[in-house]
Amino acid sequence: MAGLAVAGWRAPRQESPRFALRAAVVQDQASAPANRIAPRAGGRAVDLPATVPSAHASTLAECPDGDLLAAWFAGTREGARDVAIHMARLSGGTVVDHWVTLTREELANSIHRAVRKLGNPVLWVSGDGAVHLFVTSVGIGGWSGSGITHLRSNDGGRSWSHARRLVLAPFLDLGTLVRTPPVPLEDGGVLLPCYREFIHKHGLAVRVAPDGRVVGSAPMPSAWRSLQPAVAATSALEAVAFLRCGDPSLRRVLRATTGSGGATWSAASPVDVANPDSSVALVRLDDGSLLMAANPSERGRASLALLRSTDGGSTWSKEAEVERGEEGSEFSYPTLVVARDGTVHLSYTLRRASIRLRSWTQAELGAGGANP
Repeated sequence: MAGLAVAGWRAPRQESPRFALRAAVVQDQASAPANRIAPRAGGRAVDLPATVPSAHASTLAECPDGDLLAAWFAGTREGARDVAIHMARLSGGTVVDHWVTLTREELANSIHRAVRKLGNPVLWVSGDGAVHLFVTSVGIGGWSGSGITHLRSNDGGRSWSHARRLVLAPFLDLGTLVRTPPVPLEDGGVLLPCYREFIHKHGLAVRVAPDGRVVGSAPMPSAWRSLQPAVAATSALEAVAFLRCGDPSLRRVLRATTGSGGATWSAASPVDVANPDSSVALVRLDDGSLLMAANPSERGRASLALLRSTDGGSTWSKEAEVERGEEGSEFSYPTLVVARDGTVHLSYTLRRASIRLRSWTQAELGAGGANP
């Protein structure tokens, strides 16, 4: 992608495909099978290489050949100066390679500005096979002083070029982070879910054009501190977002919707899914239902579950418990992707020490899940 520019958001004209969200064609709900996931569905599991003490915030993307790319940040601890972005390539459910793809020093040299720490990578593979990395970095202060940099790779994530910081405000362009996968657009660009941590925490939908220009952004208003929106398109102009709630007065997942291709969003409102101030993941399945990975507790991240909604996310049922540990343990920051062959892949942080990947076919989910 080329250089970036700041632009005010222009609401899309409904007849224009330029701003259309790329949503999968799904079966009619009346004829769709009633897929149910067994209460203890475990999926095929693989732990990604752990070469340093701490790992967190994984992201997944499928390559054109069907291989899976995973990335995460890892180092001695979150925010340490030795934290780097690690990557792994998986083929047939097996890790075939692993490497450090981006260090703090390399990013600083690429964008010609100070980088104190790295975090929250997000992968995306465009139609031409290029791998795109959106990564959060901090130049000053804590996460409230962060920004997002976009990089492009033509060799599967081995090397990066076209590093550009996403400039989202003309003044005090600080406190913007990324966490969850983008939604592809019909014009070749993406709708990138972001969030602000500067002054007030709230979700933000950023439209990035195919040439890398930031052509608009729209806030996801909320009466509560909200962050890390996970977005799924349900039609060319409609999408739903579920957000982590950072407000101790409301331990619930928040929901926002758009009917304008992401140009405007409804005010976020709570759904009946507990949230202990932790990130959630979201995908749309082939039958049109929504699948969420979350920590459905008000007390912590000691359990990780899959939940399913057949009414656009208004109500949810707990369909599978993926992990459960002792109080104080952590299974967190899930990412969900659906591969072209229908396989559902879930990655998540395992006790802040490593990243675990689980996979199911949708037929397995509907038939009662794979053995733990």
